[in-house]
Amino acid sequence: MFVLAVTHPAPSDSLVAGGIVVFTLLVVGIAWVARIGLLERATVQALRRQSEATAATSGGWVYAIDPEGTFVYVSEASVDFIGYEPHELVGRDARTLLTPTDAPHVDTRVGDVPQHVSVTVVRGRHRDGRDLWFEVTVAPVFAGDGRSVVGFGGTARLVTDEKHPAVVRELHRRGAAELLLTEDLTVAFQPIVELVSGRVVGVEALSRFRSRPGVGPDVVFAEAWNAGLGLELELLAVRRSLEEARLLDPGLYVAVNVSPSVLANPALTDALKACGLDLRRVVIEVTEHASVTDYSILERPRQRLRDLGVRLAIDDAGAGYSSLRHIVSLSPDIIKIDRALVADVDKDRARRALVMAVVVYALEIGTTMVVAEGVETRAEMTTLMSLGVDAAQGYLTGRPTTSHADWFGWRAESPAVVAPEVPGR
Repeated sequence: MFVLAVTHPAPSDSLVAGGIVVFTLLVVGIAWVARIGLLERATVQALRRQSEATAATSGGWVYAIDPEGTFVYVSEASVDFIGYEPHELVGRDARTLLTPTDAPHVDTRVGDVPQHVSVTVVRGRHRDGRDLWFEVTVAPVFAGDGRSVVGFGGTARLVTDEKHPAVVRELHRRGAAELLLTEDLTVAFQPIVELVSGRVVGVEALSRFRSRPGVGPDVVFAEAWNAGLGLELELLAVRRSLEEARLLDPGLYVAVNVSPSVLANPALTDALKACGLDLRRVVIEVTEHASVTDYSILERPRQRLRDLGVRLAIDDAGAGYSSLRHIVSLSPDIIKIDRALVADVDKDRARRALVMAVVVYALEIGTTMVVAEGVETRAEMTTLMSLGVDAAQGYLTGRPTTSHADWFGWRAESPAVVAPEVPGR
C-alpha cells in the first residue's frame, strides 16, 4: 500500500495573528450588520405600531414614512383617498404620489427635520390621474433616546375646495418662495418734486414683479405675509432698491417702503449698513396698511435708524386710522398725504381743511417735509402749495419708471419738467 502524504510548511506566528484579526472583524461585522437589521426592523415595527394606534381613532388617511421618505405603514383609508391598497404603497417613495411640481415643495418643507407637529398642504395624484389637494400633518417619531428621529408619521385629509384657506395660503407660500428664489423683483423709481423750486429732491422706490403681470405689488406683498414670507420679501425689496439707488444723483434721497414688522426687525438695520449709500439719503416709509398694537416695540428700532442718519416717513396719511396713529406715535421726519385727500383738493373745501390740518400738525411736531401723493393736475399742485405742502409726487411730475435714462435725467440742481404755478403770479 502506498500512502500519498501532502505536507505544508507550518504557518508563521504573524500569519496566525493576522488570520485571527480578520476572523474577529468578520464576526463582529456580521454581528453589526445583523444588529443594524434588527434595529431597522424594530424601528419599522415601532412606526407601524404608533400608526396603527392612530388609525384606530382617526377618520383620515394615516401614514408613516422612514427618514428617506419611503412608506412603512399606510392605513386602509388610502383606497378611498387615492385609489391604492396599503400593500401597494408600503415600500414605495411617498414623493411618487405627488404631482411633479409638488415634490420639490414638500422636500423644502420637511427637509430640515421638523421637531414638532407641522401642517402642510400638498397636491397629490389619484391613481386615476386626478390631481388632489391634501392637508397633511407631519410629526417626527423619535427613538427611545427621545432625540434621534427614526421616521415621520401623521394623517392626511382631502381638501376639495381650492379656495380653502389652507390651499390659498400654500399657493401664496409657493409664489413668494419662487420670487425669493429667483429674486424676480424690479425696482421703479418715481420722482418727488419740491413745489417752490420745481426741482427733483428725491424718489420713491416701488417694486415690480415680472412673473406676476397685472397683479399689483400690494397684492403680492399681502400674499407673502399671508404665507409667512412677508418679512423676507420686503427685505429683498429694500436691498434691491438701495442697490439701484447707487445709480441716482447723489443729491437725491431715496424712500423705501416697509411695514411696521420690518421696521422692528434688526435685519433692516443690517441691510441699511450693508447698502453702501450715505444713509442720510435714505428715508424709510412706514406703510399705512398694517396696524400696530404696541408702539413701544418700535422705539428702539426708530432710534437705531436715526442714529444711522436715516429719516422716517409715514406713508398714506389720511387713508385710514392706522396712518394717523403712526404719525402720532412715531413723530416722523416726513409725512406723505394720501391721494384720497389730494384728489380734487382744489375743488373740495373739506379736503383743503384736512390737508391744512396735516401741515399745521407737521409744523407742531417738527416734521421737515410734507409730501402730497397722487398729484395729477396743475390746479391740485397750485392749491397744495398755497396750503403749505412742501413737495409733490404723482403722474403730473413723473410716473414710476425702470428706465435708467430717466433716472440719469433727474438732477438735484435742475428743475423738473413740470413746475407749479406760484399763487399770486
